[in-house]
Amino acid sequence: MKISFNHIAEIYDQTRGPSPEIMKKIVQVLLKEFKDCQKILDIGVGTGRFAKPLQRKGFDVIGIDISRGMMRNARRKGVDNLLLSDACFLPFKDSYFDASLCVHVLHLISDWQTALEEICRVTKNWLFSIAHKRGSNPISKAYEELAEKKGYDARHVGLSEQEIMKIVKPAKSMKVASWISKADERLAYLRQRASSRQWRIPENVDKQIVNELKRRFAGKRYPVEIHILSWDVEDLKSYLNDQTRQ
Repeated sequence: MKISFNHIAEIYDQTRGPSPEIMKKIVQVLLKEFKDCQKILDIGVGTGRFAKPLQRKGFDVIGIDISRGMMRNARRKGVDNLLLSDACFLPFKDSYFDASLCVHVLHLISDWQTALEEICRVTKNWLFSIAHKRGSNPISKAYEELAEKKGYDARHVGLSEQEIMKIVKPAKSMKVASWISKADERLAYLRQRASSRQWRIPENVDKQIVNELKRRFAGKRYPVEIHILSWDVEDLKSYLNDQTRQ
């Protein structure tokens, strides 16, 4: 199972990501980390949130995605070198890229290990990602619990960055920013069925869950930290090889 964002491509940028100020900080850190890299692969390039500023700074970035709609929006922004491709079957030579960027993608792929193997195969040095820390989002956790009570599984089909951190320690975890998030913003996002965890839940059940979340969380706030993570590809390969031998 691989989850495409085709049907929310037109509202994706309005329902995802931190503020422009925090995005600017993230990009500034990535530019420093990529300073010795020539070729970069952006897996799950989406609407080009990262590919666009990296390309503007002169990096040779190729972006892949399984969603034509998301990449169409990236092209509208002026993002180049986009390829419709599956992370589990990357059409590139071994070690073709100096580094890869994979942000909030592996949790959408049930066969995440195959995707990670492919990413490591085509990447020479580093895999970068971004994770929200200070605990899991309380609204997302509550959504999963309420769905389970109603007989549905709203967990992600793959592994999140936080879960991957537990099995392979990143070489770096760089705090970029922290802020207080408003629950009302997250609830508005859920009312649009913009979260991938909602898409396997019947609409009537989802509506009941979101109404309950509104009752619990409306007006509340919670702390968020965002970190840029980097893994040495050799460390990831060692983990994957150990899993193959088991």
